[in-house]
Amino acid sequence: MREARVAFVAATVGSALWGLSGVAAQVVVQDFVFPVWGLTMVRMLGAAGLLLLVERPRGGRPWTGSFASLAIVGLVGCQVTYLEALFYSNVTTATLLAFLYLPMVAGYELASGTISRSWRWAGMLGLAIVGTILLIGTLSPGGFSILITPLGLLFGLLAAVTGAYYTLAARRFVQRETSWWVTTWGFLIGGLATIPLGVYSFVGYRWPTSLPSVALLTGLILVVVVAGTLLAFALFVFGLRRLAATEAGVAGSFEPISAAVAGLLILGVALSPLQYAGGALIVLAVAWLGASVNSRTEPERRVPPP
Repeated sequence: MREARVAFVAATVGSALWGLSGVAAQVVVQDFVFPVWGLTMVRMLGAAGLLLLVERPRGGRPWTGSFASLAIVGLVGCQVTYLEALFYSNVTTATLLAFLYLPMVAGYELASGTISRSWRWAGMLGLAIVGTILLIGTLSPGGFSILITPLGLLFGLLAAVTGAYYTLAARRFVQRETSWWVTTWGFLIGGLATIPLGVYSFVGYRWPTSLPSVALLTGLILVVVVAGTLLAFALFVFGLRRLAATEAGVAGSFEPISAAVAGLLILGVALSPLQYAGGALIVLAVAWLGASVNSRTEPERRVPPP
């Protein structure tokens, strides 16, 4: 019971850090026009290097095809596509589209029998999804609309698909190894795979010349590496040890809330009353999930063996 509560808190904090780093990443890729593949390479190799120095995880060998697929398709895929969606749209629109991974995960777990169909699940998923749409969408005279470019839509949907794959594929490994093991080796393998495109993306890039701009860019990249990569993924993966992937996904709905708050405080983007209503629905869904985790008994868990 206590471990389930800790896992729930870890997944929630990790998702909030994703939202905070998303604002920093938007400034990096839009204002500084920093290469997406270059940022992905830096954040993954930087996080892997820090973890190897501090944690040095022990466990099985990560050099398997299934784990390499998790690292490259899952970790690299969800980060590159999300950053591209940020570049062609904004942090709120990209977060909305990436959050579509939740119904994808829920549909898979319902079909596979990992979770049982119930009105409770339908209510929590409905609140989280509708709340996210209201939080990130816009209400115009013509009705509800989302302003997004075709490329922003494409990369946002790809971010949802790769995020769903990462969430589902990571659970089989965190049930055998520690979350630090999965995160460290996943970042290292994924980061090594990004080196060719990452290095090539810097060809012709114009680095900032003024000292304040260099300091700001460096600080923002550190936020993305430490908060949005190392801590966020490690905490979310830790949560997967005791939560179903859909439970962790609903806890992940704190990402758009933190992104919206950071956008208001840092970028000066104010929310409309409709968006605040959406945020309230998301908080309600997460609180509902927390109550269900606290009252859940272990025999109610139906998780397929690794």
